[in-house]
Amino acid sequence: MSDNQGFADRNSQPLRVIISGGSMDGLCAGLALRRIGCHVRIFEQLPNVLQNWGAGLVVQLEMARFLSEHGVAAKEAVGVLSEKQQFLSIDGSIIWEEATPQVMISWDMLYHQLRKGFPNEFYHQGNQVVGFEQSDNCVKVCLEDGQEEECDLLIEANGAGSTIRQQLLPDAIPHYAGYVAWRGMINESVPLPEVAEFLAHNFTFYNGPSMQAICYLVPGLNGELEVGKRRFNWLWYFGVPAEELPEVMSDDQDVIQKFFLPQAEVTEKVMQQRSVEAKRFLPEVFQHLFELTEKPLIQPIYDLLVPRMAFGRVCLIGDAAFLIRPHTDAGTSKAVTNAVELAQELQEARGDVVEALKSWEMTQLALGNYLRVLGVTLGNRLGLSNYSSVVLRHP
Repeated sequence: MSDNQGFADRNSQPLRVIISGGSMDGLCAGLALRRIGCHVRIFEQLPNVLQNWGAGLVVQLEMARFLSEHGVAAKEAVGVLSEKQQFLSIDGSIIWEEATPQVMISWDMLYHQLRKGFPNEFYHQGNQVVGFEQSDNCVKVCLEDGQEEECDLLIEANGAGSTIRQQLLPDAIPHYAGYVAWRGMINESVPLPEVAEFLAHNFTFYNGPSMQAICYLVPGLNGELEVGKRRFNWLWYFGVPAEELPEVMSDDQDVIQKFFLPQAEVTEKVMQQRSVEAKRFLPEVFQHLFELTEKPLIQPIYDLLVPRMAFGRVCLIGDAAFLIRPHTDAGTSKAVTNAVELAQELQEARGDVVEALKSWEMTQLALGNYLRVLGVTLGNRLGLSNYSSVVLRHP
C-alpha cells in the first residue's frame, strides 16, 4: 500500500484531518483516509489504549478485506480458526453442532495490527480533543494540553462516552439494556486438559434462562498462534436490574464506572456473589473457566442511536454514534464500513467535505439503525432484556 496518492482537496493540498479517539474506530478511519492521501492526525486521551481491556472478536469479511487492502495482515496470520459451533445443555452435553469456520481474534491483537500500520509521529497519546469551533473553511480544535489545531475535517471516534457527541446532540444518551457481560481471558495451558480439548477450535455456546455463555480461542497475549500459547476468551451475559447496576460497577474506592469495570477493580463481594451463581446456573465447563479467572472484566450493555452523524465539517463514527449489542458480531465491520465509505465519499466529492459528509451520512445512519435493531432483537430472543432499562446521564 502506498499513502498520499490519488487525492487532494480542490486547492491540490492534502485534506487535513483530525481524529478524536485512537481506538479501533479511529484507527480504521485514519488508515482509510491516509490511503487516499489525507494528512491525518489522531489524538487519544489514554496513555495506554489496551489497559485492562480483554475481549475477543469474530473477524468479519469487512475487517478481513480491510486488513488485506491496507497491508496490515492476513486474517489467518492474526487469528485462530474456529471450526464449528457447539451448543451445550446445562449438563454439559452437546445438543447441537454445525461446521461454521470462523477466524477469531483478540481485541488487543487487532488493535496492535491496526496501530502498527499508522505512523507514530501522527498518533498522539495522552492528549484529547476537548472542544472545537468550525467555520465555512476549517475547524479549530482545542486540545487538552491547551494547544489549538486547524483541520478541514474533524472525526469524533471516542466511543460511548464521547464529549463531542454530547455537545452536538445532548439528547443522544446511552440507554442501559438491562444486562451485563462478564469477560475473561485464560491462557490455553491453564484449564484441565480435557476441558481445553473440548473447547479448542470450537465456538461454544450455552443458552440458559435469561443468560448466555460463550467461549472460543484467540491468539496469545503477544499474538502467539501455537497450540498451548493461545488464550480462551469467555463471556457470560446475564440480567442485572438497573437499581443494582451501581453496586456491580463500583470499584474498591466506591467509584461507579460507566462503560466497563477493569479486572483489577471488581470488588470481592461482587465476585463472591457471581461465583455462587456460576455454580448454580452454568455447565461445569463454564464454571471451570470462571473459577480460573482471577477477576473478570464487567461490561454493561447499552443501546445508543443518533439522528445525525454529520455536522458541517464534523462527523461521528463508530460507537460515538451507534452502540450495538455484541451478539451481532458487527462492531468491527461497522467501524470499517464507516471508515471506508467516508474515504470513498471524500474522493468522489474531490475535497468538498460538507457535501461528502452529507452523502456519507445517509448510508451510515441506515447501517447503524439496522444493526441496532438486529442487536436488540437478538438480545430479546435470548431473554436478556427483561430488566428495566435506565438512561445513562453524564455528570
